[in-house]
Amino acid sequence: MNKKFFIAVAFVLIIMFVLIFSSNLKKDKSDTQVSSQNASVITNNDAGVTGKNTENTASNIENKNDGNNVGQKVENKTDEKESKSGDKSKKAPTGNTKYYIKVNYQENAVTIYEKDEDGYYTKPLKAMICSCGTATPKSGVYKTSKGYEWGFLEGGTFGRYSTRIKGGIMFHSVPYVKESEDTLEYWEYDKLGTTASLGCVRLCLKDCKWIFDNCEVGTPVEFYADSDPGPLGKPTAQKISDNEKCRNWDPTDTSPNSPWNN
Repeated sequence: MNKKFFIAVAFVLIIMFVLIFSSNLKKDKSDTQVSSQNASVITNNDAGVTGKNTENTASNIENKNDGNNVGQKVENKTDEKESKSGDKSKKAPTGNTKYYIKVNYQENAVTIYEKDEDGYYTKPLKAMICSCGTATPKSGVYKTSKGYEWGFLEGGTFGRYSTRIKGGIMFHSVPYVKESEDTLEYWEYDKLGTTASLGCVRLCLKDCKWIFDNCEVGTPVEFYADSDPGPLGKPTAQKISDNEKCRNWDPTDTSPNSPWNN
């Protein structure tokens, strides 16, 4: 009785062991499949993310490079502008006054310059015919000082709308015998455009008046010599000696009393 009982118990234990072992084997297989699937999913996801990141990174690099290229172009453009400004600054002056005056004593021509958009005096505004002289400065830049509507000149004559440049050197009209607008030295007027003064810069009345009225004290005046009279050329002046009725007046005088205007 006891022997049969123990055999039955042993049989039951064996069956239970087989069942448990079989169950664990299936579970391990299932876990392995799940792990494999998870590994596959993870791998695929990583590949996808990596690919996306790679694409984005490449795009960012490309965009960044594009940005750098644009920046480089702008920088080059700025450098080019600065280079042009640098080149300009070597050739053209700048300053605080509205105008800059250049006197070409060789050609007896005057050019008035105004500022460009960069602040350099590169824009020629007016050209004037003049007469310089032996004492006219041959080089250098000077600044104008106070002028006179009538100024006493060497030799006992008078100049109208005189603007002082340096010492006794001035812009002024062709001389007058008296302090009267109808006493012009007409023979001297006919010399405009040639070297004829003692050193001052003679101009027709409208031109010396324009400087007197428009060029503030401290306006730079540069003297130089060149066969080219200037960017606007050299104007001509009327010859008046043969006109006995009008020749005692400057023909550019706008006075209603001038016979040139009647």
